[in-house]
Amino acid sequence: MHILRKFCSVIVLVFAIAFVCQTICMSDEGVEGKVNINTATEDQIALLPGIGPKIAIEVVNYRKNNGNFQTIEDMKKVKGVGDKKFEKIKNFVAVEGDTTVKSTKVVKVKEPK
Repeated sequence: MHILRKFCSVIVLVFAIAFVCQTICMSDEGVEGKVNINTATEDQIALLPGIGPKIAIEVVNYRKNNGNFQTIEDMKKVKGVGDKKFEKIKNFVAVEGDTTVKSTKVVKVKEPK
């Protein structure tokens, strides 16, 4: 019984550490300003929390193929952007105005082959 109690304690500790790491890694810290998804470059879009180079390319391709986004919620139509990801980025996205996003996160977008 003592071994089972230790095992359960270790499992709880592992989950607690994983939760803290996830919270830190997915933090919006270091991002400020807005990204106009109708005019922003792939590099600028990739600065959004949880958005990397692949999804940034998808956003630009969607815009090229379907025209400008009418609302920020239209981002959910882009492959790779679901409800959870949208919740992270909605405060940093706009469909009008200048792109003013600033971040300490360094991202380079590779050109598709």
